[in-house]
Amino acid sequence: MIAMSGQVLIYIRKGNVTIKKYIAFLISPLLQRLALQKAFLITLIVLIILAVISINAVFGADGIIESARKSEIMNNFSTFKEQINTFNAEKELESEDYSVESLTAGRNTLIYNTQGEDTTGNIQTVIPSMDDNYAEKFEIIKGELLLYASSQLEYDIAVGVGIKVSPYIIVDGVLLSANQNLALQTTDGVVTLPERVTEIGAGAFSGVEGLKEIIIPGTVKVIQQDAFSYNADIEKVTIMNGVEIIGNSAFAYCRNLKEITMPDSVVSMGQSVFGNCTSLTIVKLSNNITRLEAGVFQNCPITSLVLPANLEYIEQNAFIGADINTMEIPANVTYIASGAFKGCGNLYNLTINEANPNFVIEEGILYSLDGNTLNLLPAGNKSTITIREGTKRIENEGALLIATNCVTLNLPSTLEYLFGMSMPQNVTPKLTTINIPDSNPYLMVEDGYVYSKDGKTLYYVIASKKNIEINEKVETIAAGAFFACSYLTELEIPDNVVTIEDYALTACPYLEKIEIGSGTSNLKSGFKTTLYEITDLEIIIDDENPYYKTENNLILTKDGKEVITYISKKSTDIVVPEGVEKLNAQAFKKSDITGIHLPSTLKEIGNECFRECFYITEIDIPNSVQTIADTAFDGCGYITEIRIDKSRGSISGSPWSVPKGESCYKYQQFLQKIFLNYLQKKYVMV
Repeated sequence: MIAMSGQVLIYIRKGNVTIKKYIAFLISPLLQRLALQKAFLITLIVLIILAVISINAVFGADGIIESARKSEIMNNFSTFKEQINTFNAEKELESEDYSVESLTAGRNTLIYNTQGEDTTGNIQTVIPSMDDNYAEKFEIIKGELLLYASSQLEYDIAVGVGIKVSPYIIVDGVLLSANQNLALQTTDGVVTLPERVTEIGAGAFSGVEGLKEIIIPGTVKVIQQDAFSYNADIEKVTIMNGVEIIGNSAFAYCRNLKEITMPDSVVSMGQSVFGNCTSLTIVKLSNNITRLEAGVFQNCPITSLVLPANLEYIEQNAFIGADINTMEIPANVTYIASGAFKGCGNLYNLTINEANPNFVIEEGILYSLDGNTLNLLPAGNKSTITIREGTKRIENEGALLIATNCVTLNLPSTLEYLFGMSMPQNVTPKLTTINIPDSNPYLMVEDGYVYSKDGKTLYYVIASKKNIEINEKVETIAAGAFFACSYLTELEIPDNVVTIEDYALTACPYLEKIEIGSGTSNLKSGFKTTLYEITDLEIIIDDENPYYKTENNLILTKDGKEVITYISKKSTDIVVPEGVEKLNAQAFKKSDITGIHLPSTLKEIGNECFRECFYITEIDIPNSVQTIADTAFDGCGYITEIRIDKSRGSISGSPWSVPKGESCYKYQQFLQKIFLNYLQKKYVMV
């Protein structure tokens, strides 16, 4: 069949004869109508195109209206710059001390160095022609106008007239951790945060160099964890009224920070906020703080401190190692952890507000009012200490720690439990005698060893002992059992010991060798956590032990699937063997390792696994890893890069407490590196 104009030619074959017939093209009227419609459509399209061209000439990117808008924005921006220059010129005429770089202004703030008592005004004071809409988009930082662009047009015009555009990553008011935050510093190392920041993100300024002074405006409500930690140069922090929450370790390890004044708007501080700020001597706390968390003033040389009247709780290690000598416990305090003042060897003057109904001091010892709990024995020179009858608990860690001159300790018949790390500590141990009445149904003492009444748990060995032998009844070595045994060089743990708890061996500076028998089946990762100062520690595990083995300076489970802990400092570059699937909690805590190579079989990294590993600067995480605990990199203030061979968000919980926050992480870089190396080798071979 062949189509022809107006007709259809059909070839019909009958046998050997072909017959041609023309049949009228019955659908031609339809085609004609379609042709007319097509012509109409073409005409319509042409008209539309012409209309679009006309509209575009008026409204398009280069149209009349848009050109007028561009011109208006350009004129506004240029006027803004001129008015800043005028303001600066006027201030320079008023005072030769005026510094342009000190000028900071936002929607609600105006600050400059010769301001005097007048603190009123805002950015519209500096730029009178600026309307409210633009006042939301601009700030003056370090004397320069800064735009938070809301369109590409604004961005392009700002760059064209010489106005800086904010490089900071601010999402819903949160200033995120990013390298470009360094641009907030003046040449003198001063940071004044933009008003639009309502929350300083985790690690936003952690570990930056040259940062000397921080001014945090009241528009900031939350300072997240590690926001300014590990800044060696910070000397002064100004927290303005309006800030409400300060997160964990926000200023930790700022070793030149000398003074903190906190407004009453602050209602909450996290753990270790000023921990290891070793120059911090002057502190004024918010009166609305109700809780001092663990480590908040750890190792700070604060000689005296007025605690807030509304304070209710003082947590464990709140003042650990602080050089404080005077303290009054306010009337509202209901809880004081025994280790709150651990290591405060100069705390000779501890008093209780007479209106406090919860505590009492007897012969210098702080007890709960009901007499059941000994909370703290402050520093003193007593050689004999007697704990009163009725006391059931010596709470937690450090209760007797700073009684460094104690030679004889008399414990009551009512005492139910003894934590070794609550006992007196001294470089040269003086404690030689512990007495416990035979009538005590829970504890007994034999030759300086404190046991449970059945002899199955070893709670404590007096630190002055030089030769230690564990008897055949002991099944559990409790936390703190060998606390501060300064003469201990070797320790043999017999086959009958099943469990060795966390902190069993702590502060034993001369310990060189530990032998673990065949019966130990419950070995906690932190059993030697604070032996990290020992360089050449040797740990031998009996070959017959079916639960544990040693390899590559590590203690592993016998099947090789879990790392319990590292052994000593002698190896600073650790290779974790293939087959390992889990790094246990605290496995490398406070170690001196400088590098670690993780296997392709690894699936899980436990809590505090790398806590305070100050010498690790980078690490590769293989794509086999499925779980990283929330505190895995807690206190790793000098890590600069963590490369993860997975996509962002594939492992929950990031940044896993690394102080620098998300800016440390490079996702999938490791995989790409391997691929690029492969391609390079391939092409070289070709």
